Amino acid sequence: MPWHPKLIDLVEWFDKKWGNVIITCAYERRNYPSVHSLNPLRGVDIRSRNFADPAWMEKEINEHWVYDSDRPSKKCCIYHDVGRGRHFHLQVHENTFHMTIS
Repeated sequence: MPWHPKLIDLVEWFDKKWGNVIITCAYERRNYPSVHSLNPLRGVDIRSRNFADPAWMEKEINEHWVYDSDRPSKKCCIYHDVGRGRHFHLQVHENTFHMTIS
């Protein structure tokens, strides 16, 4: 499954900033709409337990990355547990962009 170029950019940015990227889920066939089942792939899950302050990291990611400016409630990073343990869910959209913060 090819990855969306913006997802590659986001994961590379994460890795350069913090390292320790362990992808726990990428493509998954689902019976409902999900960024994990799109072609190209637009969502990955990254292990969070190897970081000291994942909640802060979630905020940091979302301060630097905008998922879709037309839908500000949507985020590029969601730190959550959906039954498989807490992790970072990273996702992108065609309108996703990285903000340069000085």
